[in-house]
Amino acid sequence: MTDLGGTVRADLSAAAWRRFGRLPGFTNCKPKYRRPDGLFPFVRLKSCSGEQYPMADTFVQEIAKLHEDREQQREARRLRASLSPRRGTRFSSLSLERFRTSSKYNDRPAAADIAFCVAAYANGMDEARIALALEDDYLSRDPSPSKRASYIRRTMTKARDWALR
Repeated sequence: MTDLGGTVRADLSAAAWRRFGRLPGFTNCKPKYRRPDGLFPFVRLKSCSGEQYPMADTFVQEIAKLHEDREQQREARRLRASLSPRRGTRFSSLSLERFRTSSKYNDRPAAADIAFCVAAYANGMDEARIALALEDDYLSRDPSPSKRASYIRRTMTKARDWALR
């Protein structure tokens, strides 16, 4: 950037690859660059090779990982808050159907069943009521009572172990 007298007043660090706000078309809002009229100068592109930044793939992977980590932390906080004993018993909002239709468990009904059971145990729901919910909406088309009972027992055991950690 040059001033009216032709003196270069460019912010040389503006070219750093992680400076998204300093892309051409944005304004440089540092107080030292404020013009007498109160406006800020636009970032101007001086040159471009047209080549992609060599670290672009690594950068995208890094951002994706950071996003995933942040989402997992947010989900863990939400789960801890929802399972907090201070919240009291809240069976009215606890339904197997709600877990199975959640986008979080999309195409993974067994994971939804375990999550439902963990939440039910954490909220003090008795085992008979949990088992009844799983029994009423059994996943498999296999009518075998022994397989059904085995699935329910396995699911509840996994959930109970997880909830008691």
